Amino acid sequence: MPMSPVRAVFFDLGNTLVVSADRSWVPGAKAALADLRSRNLRLGVISNTGGRTREQLNPLLPADFDWAVFAPSLVILSGEVGYEKPSPEIFRRATDSSGVPAGECLFCTEDLIDTLVAQRVGMAAARVQPPPHADIGELVAALAAAGVLPQARPPEGTCPSGRA
Repeated sequence: MPMSPVRAVFFDLGNTLVVSADRSWVPGAKAALADLRSRNLRLGVISNTGGRTREQLNPLLPADFDWAVFAPSLVILSGEVGYEKPSPEIFRRATDSSGVPAGECLFCTEDLIDTLVAQRVGMAAARVQPPPHADIGELVAALAAAGVLPQARPPEGTCPSGRA
């Protein structure tokens, strides 16, 4: 059965976007976020943060981490919503906030259990390799090649056909 086109992409933070051990970006993560944004996809986060809010997480993230990359309503942190992965409730909260059917939401993480629970609530899920073998850039390329992701928009100020 073919997947629905993806309209919202959620990421785990630790060891999916950010290397937990040293607070650096996972290789390819920033480029993957930029690529997905160029495809007009809404981006979000689903992450276990203990009791921390996003402001309290800032010192634990790369210095150039920007919450504004993500749609504010799609940042679902356990410290703010009261549910932790792998509870289905945190994934339901994410899909409800997205405004699109669960089948049009993709969750990316390195954790097998979390991918299975996301699928159980109807989301598409992609498991990536954790650092040091992170492959998030390859994941985006594979999803695009499979036709799951929409085409990227041309850069601002360019004509889509390549002609002026």
